[in-house]
Amino acid sequence: MDRTRSLGALTEGTYDLLVVGGGVTGAGVAREASLRGFRVALVEQGDFASGTSSRSTKLIHGGLRYLKQFDFKLVAEAVQERQMLLQMAPHLVGATRFVFPVYRGDPDSLLALRMGLLVYDLFARLQAAVPHRILGPRALRGYEPGLRDRDLVGGAVYTDSRTDDARLTLAVLESATGYGAAVANYAGLEGFLRLADGRLAGARVHDQLSGQRLEVRAKRVLAAVGPWADAVRHLDDPAAPSILRLTKGVHLTVAQDRLPLSNAVVMRGPDRDKRMMFAIPRGSFTYLGTTDTDFEGDPDTATADREDVEYILAATNALFPGATLTFADVVSTWVGLRPLVRPPGHANPSAVSRDYEIFHSPSGLVSIGGGKLTAFRAMAEHVVDDLFPGSRGARERAASRAALPGAEGPLPTAADWNRLASNTNTRPERLREWLALYGSQLPQVVSLLPVEAGDEPGLAWHRAMTRYAVEHEMAQRLEDVYRRRTGLMLFSQDNGRAWVQPLAQEMAELLGWSPQRTAEEVRRTEAAIAAMLAFREDTRTPEVSRAPVAAQQQKSAAM
Repeated sequence: MDRTRSLGALTEGTYDLLVVGGGVTGAGVAREASLRGFRVALVEQGDFASGTSSRSTKLIHGGLRYLKQFDFKLVAEAVQERQMLLQMAPHLVGATRFVFPVYRGDPDSLLALRMGLLVYDLFARLQAAVPHRILGPRALRGYEPGLRDRDLVGGAVYTDSRTDDARLTLAVLESATGYGAAVANYAGLEGFLRLADGRLAGARVHDQLSGQRLEVRAKRVLAAVGPWADAVRHLDDPAAPSILRLTKGVHLTVAQDRLPLSNAVVMRGPDRDKRMMFAIPRGSFTYLGTTDTDFEGDPDTATADREDVEYILAATNALFPGATLTFADVVSTWVGLRPLVRPPGHANPSAVSRDYEIFHSPSGLVSIGGGKLTAFRAMAEHVVDDLFPGSRGARERAASRAALPGAEGPLPTAADWNRLASNTNTRPERLREWLALYGSQLPQVVSLLPVEAGDEPGLAWHRAMTRYAVEHEMAQRLEDVYRRRTGLMLFSQDNGRAWVQPLAQEMAELLGWSPQRTAEEVRRTEAAIAAMLAFREDTRTPEVSRAPVAAQQQKSAAM
């Protein structure tokens, strides 16, 4: 993935397809169209996956709760895609055991859960790593002893999958470039090129880093921009009707020793809604979420506010009464906006379908609304079928299901991790936490370890990952590395603050930054860390942020 080469290629000739948007949807379409032999360009106004595609619950799952809405088509497609991704990207998508407790008064009974999971396993063609089991209270708490015992009537264990959404998007983009696509981040859409009859003929693009303006000519233009779909449609036609209803999903992370889990656990929101949520272990941390509330305004301004964090902590402390988590326990937060297709009525946000639709404008602009991370590959097939009918044959079907980069060679074994740990004075489990997502590309990262001694092992490894991100993954800003290439901002106890200066200097040497640019990258990254924890600074009712949320709930119930 070479940004300079891609930018140069964008102005060469006419592309069959220009994809605007570098999230997983746009990446999937670029890959699918390229492997079918079409000439494809993709531009993204920020970093790849910097919108919803790095801010999800990081699950590859069918969406068990959608069965309750009778959305069988959506669930069947997602479950089957989950099984496929386990084969296509085993380094990025891992089967995970989920514990689903049922309490007296919950919206779903044990019988309903049993029926739903039976359908779930059937959609997976009985290929789930662990078929579901219905358990009584004692057996269920054997899996997770911290669960609240009061009113527990039983539950289930079943299989779904976890992922790293940003790195999955990068792998799809890398695959697209392998088929010839020209992709560029920090290349923002400024306007459209048109033929004499008003039909689109490409786009004007602004390189956000150099200031250069480019004209990209293309026969078809696709907007796969998630929450920005309406903005792009209005750029094409100010009178275009809005197609989206945005809802906000907030997640937060706590240290694993504050909420030690052996399995992912299904939670319920507080009594006022009881929506389905998750507590998911990831290395040294456990992350929690998500909320589902309507959002209006600029997508770039979405943040986790005090009420969002209280909501998640209240649900967590109610399910795990021994945790007593407070604001001080929150290590990081992230916020994703779901670009749901606007329904005709005013349904509850959680009841709005997660399925996608393709919208055609008179100018020829094609826009995508809705969709799920899990089904990005199937969605890409359908979109390219719509854009280029008849272009999918047996060869293309096989290529679409082929291994993604990082899964094209042997994955590291336990012996490999132990040997690497011994050679670098690092614990094997910590190495896997940092590096397992590289899969068969791990040797390339290892080759970039600093030769000079002096760094602590963690910093040395993050220098290598930073170098890899710049040289192979088109990282252009320090935050690209911190938030999306390595997850250092989200899944480290100090959000990587201690290493901001040395890692910024590492990027400066590789990208030729001036001292002023280097200082600005440090400032931007530190500001991003502060922004995701800004909810702590809310002083409207400071005693709430200091006391356990569960205690606040009890206080409210007594009033």
